[in-house]
Amino acid sequence: MIHIINKLQLSPQGLVARNTKQKVHLQQGSMDGACAVYSMMMCLIVIRSINYNDVVNLNDDTIKGNTSKGRLIHKFLYHNGFVRKGYHIEELNNDLLNAFRKRVETCYYSIDNDNEIVKIIKETLDHDYPMVLGFDRKGNTGHAVTVIGYEDNPKGVMLYLLDPGYPIQNGQYWNNVIQIETNSNKKYNAYNFVEERLVQISDLLVIKRKK
Repeated sequence: MIHIINKLQLSPQGLVARNTKQKVHLQQGSMDGACAVYSMMMCLIVIRSINYNDVVNLNDDTIKGNTSKGRLIHKFLYHNGFVRKGYHIEELNNDLLNAFRKRVETCYYSIDNDNEIVKIIKETLDHDYPMVLGFDRKGNTGHAVTVIGYEDNPKGVMLYLLDPGYPIQNGQYWNNVIQIETNSNKKYNAYNFVEERLVQISDLLVIKRKK
């Protein structure tokens, strides 16, 4: 059975944060390499800490730099919105907390120091929180996506993703999937079906709205 977090729903506008009209999916521009920033922003929209229009309709005249939201937008979209060489998720977490600590709390996990990262992914989704997931491709390139659901299967677990690198069609909850073979001892033990290549999950950032 596929489990999709309950903070999402389909509407005539497409995929939105539940009980709002705020679209969720953000697609990178052709010159933009900051996939981690877009994935983080999608998480923030899902947990209703920011609005879709805060990200796509930027206006210097309406964004106040002395507010939490203003600091967030200036930090990630004005200053770091066109990162060509990538944005490490651990660094992303530090910058997010520096700009938005009053509004969110986070947990960062790395495959280097936590061998139960798949268990953490599933438990987080079971509690209906999205997350930023980083993975490495063969060839030493990385990518970041937003995870919004999963499904157990005989090989391991299938993750359902919002990928900022690709469009999403109306009526769809996800636009990319990754199959993780949990019993494999190989470094690249996951397969990205959209890109048709082997990948390795590297790290994970869980973002929750502060109560």
